[in-house]
Amino acid sequence: MANRWLTLFVLCALCSAAALAQKQPAVQNDREVLQEILQQTYQPSMVGKQLLGFGGETDIRRAGTIVVIQRPGLYGSLLHNEPASSAITGLHAELFRGHKDYEVPVGERYYVTALAVSSSTVVVGMISARSVPTQAGVGRLWTTLSFNFPDQVLATADKETIFREFDQWFLPEGRGMTAPPSAAAAPVAPSVAPSVAPAPAVATGPAPAAGTPPPQAVPPVSPVSPQASSRVNVQSDPPGAEIYLDDDLVGSTPSALMIPPGRHAFRVHAPGHADWTRNVNILPGSEITLSANLDKN
Repeated sequence: MANRWLTLFVLCALCSAAALAQKQPAVQNDREVLQEILQQTYQPSMVGKQLLGFGGETDIRRAGTIVVIQRPGLYGSLLHNEPASSAITGLHAELFRGHKDYEVPVGERYYVTALAVSSSTVVVGMISARSVPTQAGVGRLWTTLSFNFPDQVLATADKETIFREFDQWFLPEGRGMTAPPSAAAAPVAPSVAPSVAPAPAVATGPAPAAGTPPPQAVPPVSPVSPQASSRVNVQSDPPGAEIYLDDDLVGSTPSALMIPPGRHAFRVHAPGHADWTRNVNILPGSEITLSANLDKN
């Protein structure tokens, strides 16, 4: 009888262990799926030297998603091995590691370089899209954000909660973004008040004969509409190059840009290649395509 109870106890223990083993990979898989979803939305850039050692550690080898900072409270470091790392909980950021070389303003652009999901945090690594002058020197800035979430949010791959948290701190470029600090504001065309048609002149001659149609009033002149922005499609070979408009970084190729009319300077830059430059006179409401073939240095 004792042997039967012992056998039954062993079988129950084995079943419990098997059930626990089945649940554990499911939680892990949910986090892996969540990480893949986040990396598809915020595609990490490849940064650093090329395979043969050419270039610098801050060169963008392949451009990914650019995000625009939405809140103050973050910092940047010129040192790659000591990035300015902040813990994010809701609307509060606390620097817990790294150098505090630069206080990141709202509107600063960053390339996403890494994104990882752990048991209770989502870590986002970033590098500034431009070289920034600081008291410690000039260069691109390294920033790392560790978002704290309840374990249940990450274990169930609750991506909507994570996206809402991200949106409070940064947004992908082009989606409700704040203007960068270095970008000059586009001129706004002054509104033109509609012209008022003069009242038709009153006839002083004899009244028209019966059955004669009355004279038709002249319609007023249409008001002049403000200058419309133009669409400029920029592509390059190789793709993923940085696009500079009037010396301001505005994205990476391929991109479609809405630009006010006038004369503008375009520059397309990729590490290891000669810059491609053009001065283009853009007409109101037009659409043009710029194809940059970048020669290797």
